Amino acid sequence: MSNDSAPLTDITRKLRVEQTVRDFLEILDQNELDLEEGLVAWNMLGFTIFQDLHPDESHDQTHQRMIEFSRQLFESRARS
Repeated sequence: MSNDSAPLTDITRKLRVEQTVRDFLEILDQNELDLEEGLVAWNMLGFTIFQDLHPDESHDQTHQRMIEFSRQLFESRARS
């Protein structure tokens, strides 16, 4: 892949993430869940994803990995 296509790949990825979030919010509406319940569901989903990626880790290790990931994501967005 050339460097010329990298910006297009980044844009496509961001659009896919945004669409996923919109889809998630639509599911909340369809199931009559409020935003607090949606936040719980989103966190449960995130935890499940981290467990699937690192099945040998304990609950506490997975939780720490999620916190670190969120911190790094927040810091990278703050610098942008």
